[in-house]
Amino acid sequence: MTVHNKFDIRDQRIGLVRLADGAGKAIANPLRASREVMFRGRERLKVPVLLLSLPTIIAVIYFLGIAVSRYESVSTFVVRSPSAAQVSEIANLVQGSGVVSSADDAYIVNEYMASRDAMHDLIANSGLLEAFSHWGFDPLWTPPGTFWFKNDERLYRYYQNFISVEYNATTGISTLHLQAFKPDDAQKIAAALLQKSEALLNRLNQRAQNDAIASAQKEVNLAKENALQALHKVTDFRNREAVIDPTLQSTVVLDTMAGLAVQVAEANAQLAELSKSSPQSPQIGSLRLRISALDEQIAKERAQFGGNASSLAPRIAEYERLTLEREFAARAFLSALNTLESAKVDAQRRRTYLEQVARPNLPDYARYPFRLTWILAIAALNFAVYWLFRHVLRDTTSHARLD
Repeated sequence: MTVHNKFDIRDQRIGLVRLADGAGKAIANPLRASREVMFRGRERLKVPVLLLSLPTIIAVIYFLGIAVSRYESVSTFVVRSPSAAQVSEIANLVQGSGVVSSADDAYIVNEYMASRDAMHDLIANSGLLEAFSHWGFDPLWTPPGTFWFKNDERLYRYYQNFISVEYNATTGISTLHLQAFKPDDAQKIAAALLQKSEALLNRLNQRAQNDAIASAQKEVNLAKENALQALHKVTDFRNREAVIDPTLQSTVVLDTMAGLAVQVAEANAQLAELSKSSPQSPQIGSLRLRISALDEQIAKERAQFGGNASSLAPRIAEYERLTLEREFAARAFLSALNTLESAKVDAQRRRTYLEQVARPNLPDYARYPFRLTWILAIAALNFAVYWLFRHVLRDTTSHARLD
């Protein structure tokens, strides 16, 4: 019995060991599978980490080693013109030449600064292309024509990246922001652009002034021609009628008729006196003949005023019409001269000025690009993508472990 028990106990121990080994294997298999899944997850995670961190590495290399610095010159200006509201000459003397801001001219200047015409003017006279050539080795700011086809549209788009003009409608002040790869280039081009804008205003104003003066001068020439024609008509009339002034001739005729009428009255008085005192006087016949002759002369003188084409009445009417036309032409000529003088004075007074509130500054540091800001922004974005990718991968691993 003792021997049999020993063998039973030994068999039981051997059975227990076998059970323990089987259970250990059963327990170890899930843990080993979990470690293998996690190890494979880490191996898979290394590649996305490198890929997701690559943009940050590229940003650091670009912004700290390749990106070209851009300097910005800032200037403020206001466009001013004389006030159009003028009360009187005395008010002008008291108030002086009022100068107010001109919004329309300011908009014109702002549009010009960002236009192709301004770009071409800067290229021709201010070395804009030479300023663009200082781009270093930055591939994002390569000027057109360096590595690809150059045309006006590409160059204009490139130019627009360097200029910005803002207008404050409340104050009437415009602000010019101009960038360049070198500080002195930014200041020089900004100053040149302001000068060219002022030249544009002067050119536009000069054209308007020239048009006004030319129009007034044209009216003067026309009025002068009309006045000369009216004067020539009067001269032709005098030469044709052989008389300086028909009205003066009519005055002479009237004076003659008045004198003849006086003589007739005196002769009639003498005739009446002789007829009463000496009816048989031989002077009565001579007086009657004289009175008859005087009456005939008065009739002839009266016939000069009207009755036929050669009388004074139509000639006086024609002469008065001609003199009236001459007076109107002379007055129109004087009015045109006054208008011309006013246009010249107004052209001298109405000038538009581009006044610089703050001249273009010489920047002492590169305003663009925002190197640290861009690096941090790209790094933050990469971290957010990495965090999202990691959580997605962790969820995937957890589901695989549960399976």
